[in-house]
Amino acid sequence: MISLNSIQTSLSPPHRTKTSFIKGKRRLICICSSREESSDSASPAGGDQRKQEILVQIAMLQAQKVRVANFLDERAEYLTKFVKDANAELEEIGKSTLNDLDELSERITEKLDRRMEEFDEEAESRWQEIEENEKMLEEFERRIERDRNEGLFFKNLKDKKSEVDPEVKMAAKAEAEKIKEITREKAGSKTRRNIYLALMSLLALTIGNFILSAPGGEVEWRKVAALGLIFIGLVAQLIYEQDFSSNSQDKDK
Repeated sequence: MISLNSIQTSLSPPHRTKTSFIKGKRRLICICSSREESSDSASPAGGDQRKQEILVQIAMLQAQKVRVANFLDERAEYLTKFVKDANAELEEIGKSTLNDLDELSERITEKLDRRMEEFDEEAESRWQEIEENEKMLEEFERRIERDRNEGLFFKNLKDKKSEVDPEVKMAAKAEAEKIKEITREKAGSKTRRNIYLALMSLLALTIGNFILSAPGGEVEWRKVAALGLIFIGLVAQLIYEQDFSSNSQDKDK
């Protein structure tokens, strides 16, 4: 019995040691599992926060993109309206300019018509004077012939000499011819001046049309220069005709 008890007592410590080792192992497994769970729970929370930050940045970028698109749309609409208003204003300016040119051409035409009427009236009055002078000459010749036929030529020789004087007759005819020639020259000069004025007005309108109605502001300056030279030539010719007319009037006086 004594030997059995000693054996039991000697065997009992290893049993206790085994149980304590199992308990320690279980305790270590629990600690490790708890640590793994805590680390697993911490990692999903950090990932969700990162995703939220990325989503916030994406939302901010989308908002900025929308604002930029709205701003560009507003600017495009403003520019479109500005271009339309500018085109409308240019069209109004062009219409007003064309209307002014039409009014100017009408005034020039009316002025030319009035001058032509005045010229016709003056020419008619000149021709009437010439006809009256010719009638006076014819009447003078008939009276001389009548006096000759009645036998009063020798009786009133002294009185009739001044009337029948060939020099007086030639002077009267020369005066009549001179009046005719001056009238023709004046008529031709006035006609030419009116033609020059009409051509100058047409050239001025054409030059203005070239400058104002040029597409894209590209003026054909060669054509404008050529028309300008023609215009200057007409002005010089008109000045010459004016001087010629004034010299003719001085001769008449």
